[in-house]
Amino acid sequence: MNQKVKRGVFGKEIYHYFCLESTNKVAYLLAKKGAEEGTVVVADEQTQGEGRGDHYWYSPQGGLWFSLILRPRMISSETSRLSILGATGIAMSIDRLFSSLKVRIRWPNDVVIKDKKVAGVLIKVRTERSDVNFAIMGIGVNLNVREFPSPLSFIATSLIKETGDSTSKKRFLESTLEELENLYFSSQVNGHMLLEKARSFSSLLGRQVEVITTEGKFQGLVQDLDEDGGLILRLESGLHKKILPEEGCIKERSPKI
Repeated sequence: MNQKVKRGVFGKEIYHYFCLESTNKVAYLLAKKGAEEGTVVVADEQTQGEGRGDHYWYSPQGGLWFSLILRPRMISSETSRLSILGATGIAMSIDRLFSSLKVRIRWPNDVVIKDKKVAGVLIKVRTERSDVNFAIMGIGVNLNVREFPSPLSFIATSLIKETGDSTSKKRFLESTLEELENLYFSSQVNGHMLLEKARSFSSLLGRQVEVITTEGKFQGLVQDLDEDGGLILRLESGLHKKILPEEGCIKERSPKI
């Protein structure tokens, strides 16, 4: 069942469903038909939630599962920063509503509390030549999910597990859309602002990591994030290497130093 609500810029139209295969799929079809930037698709439950690398995203009732239609003025090579933007917006929303929680971003698209995933971002882009026609920012947040199946129980958490209290989906959605909207439009004027926010929440800066890419494995110290959302590694050789979000899979090697 679909329920449509009008509101501000991000969320000017919200399509709410009780159950969908994937909010990303519905948002993609709406965008192809010309839906405006800021349109949101929300589902109480997803049966085929999408995670990074074609992984299944566990999306039962109790979580917040939504997709946001964006029409950014950028070329396809610049869309990597959207994953960072999405993760930063979620982290800022959690920090704003639950200041006692130590929320962090695990590059490039996961939001974690105590090293367990509480939320994630998936970006789908449609391009025309090298220009972006539209992008779908899919977001999943484990709000009131009390239990996770194995092996997710070892790597995932939820706000209700961390705080002991349930969280209003409406309140959290409104807060997150507000943070995302502010980041999205302000970063078009000043990209350094987004970068500074992302750095402040990063769980990897100063850590030794191993990155697995199509080129092979690289080990090094995470020195910085750049404006494209890339991770800057100082390799054991002393050289620096940039890893873009779509290129690598991260494994942490040691505690922060």
